Amino acid sequence: MKVVILADSLALPRQAGEGNIPFEVTYPYLLDESLRRRLGERAPRIIERGMRSRTIERVLDEWFEMVELRGAEVVVIHIGIVDCAPRVFMPRERAFVERLRPARLRVRFLDFVHRHRRRIIKMRQRVYVPVEKFKTMVEEVVSRSRGTGVRSLVFINIIEPPEEMETRSPGFRRNVEDYNRILRAQADEQTAVHLVDLNHLILEGGGPEALTVDGIHINETGHRMLAQELERHILSLLEQEFEG
Repeated sequence: MKVVILADSLALPRQAGEGNIPFEVTYPYLLDESLRRRLGERAPRIIERGMRSRTIERVLDEWFEMVELRGAEVVVIHIGIVDCAPRVFMPRERAFVERLRPARLRVRFLDFVHRHRRRIIKMRQRVYVPVEKFKTMVEEVVSRSRGTGVRSLVFINIIEPPEEMETRSPGFRRNVEDYNRILRAQADEQTAVHLVDLNHLILEGGGPEALTVDGIHINETGHRMLAQELERHILSLLEQEFEG
């Protein structure tokens, strides 16, 4: 069995200044190690393809190469926070600001933006992937999964940000609720779509303050919890296979 994990930076290691998450404590690594200890040569092959800033659009762009060409039987999609986070700048706007010259002009402009961030976000209400587009693309992922012989499509939902982030980026929590509702609506045993409710696991385990390094990226305990949840699902699929 081949398991492809298409994730954003939540699946990746982080350096000391970003939370200090070594590769060996990330959930794809822990999942692979645990399955190998348990199953030996029968263990599924875990193919981790994390990417910083990945959105649902990138998942669709990479589907053929990452899923179809690899013959994946299980596909884990772990995205959403990049899609739904409130933004001051869209990508092209950010690139324009980074090119502003002279440098003192850029510094003054960014200082203004920092001081008025809340007001700008409330006024613009911009995200990288609007909710209706996110819904359409998630449904397209499900459709492609059915059409390419994927045995189980797994969505991991979005962690609700702490109060501090909501204060800085008003509307963040509402966005997470809306986008998570879309992911939850796809979960259906009949269509082989499974949801891992990471948000619920985090809230039950102490909240983002206890289980993330920065309100978004999970810490070592969070990685271990997620690895265990994915392992349970994969083992259930293998049990069905053996029974069949």
